[in-house]
Amino acid sequence: PRGSPCGQRAGARRTPRQNGPMVAASGSFVDEVAVALSRLPPDAFTAARDERAAAADAADAVHIKALRKPVVAAWAVNLLVADGQLAEAVELAAALREAQDDLGAAELRRLGAQRQQLVASLANRAAALAAEAGHPLADSAREAVAQTINAAVMDARAAAAVLTGRLRRPLGLGALDEFDAADVVAGSPPGETHERS
Repeated sequence: PRGSPCGQRAGARRTPRQNGPMVAASGSFVDEVAVALSRLPPDAFTAARDERAAAADAADAVHIKALRKPVVAAWAVNLLVADGQLAEAVELAAALREAQDDLGAAELRRLGAQRQQLVASLANRAAALAAEAGHPLADSAREAVAQTINAAVMDARAAAAVLTGRLRRPLGLGALDEFDAADVVAGSPPGETHERS
């Protein structure tokens, strides 16, 4: 049935990605499936994706089958998004960015130290969630998680991509100038609701 987890919601549209595969419009059923799959333990992703694709209508099945398993660090960040704490931190960081023009150097240093503590705390929470799911993070994955959280706290575009809960690969601050959410998010990029040419 159309209202089931494997049917497309009314009004959802698929849109092409420039120079790439078709992606679903934001808020579509394919994006909902991508969120659910992105929270599964990495070793369960492929079988679940294939099962969802087999149960979907033909148009959605193509897009679901094209979804790629997130790397472990991105999966851990997706777990953190589902946990809800990252969204609160990103909102706080945005408010601080807006207020920073009115702050003195000492206050900015204090807030910078608090941001580092917040990022470390959130990275620890993501690592704990991954361990609880049976996949403890290696040191390199923990570092990638921290860099991704830091990028989300520092940059609104990175935050929008991370908060989809469909991250495929981690982010780093060094690449934000050339950042393209379509390259790091499963399904449609955040905020895309129209056809792109």
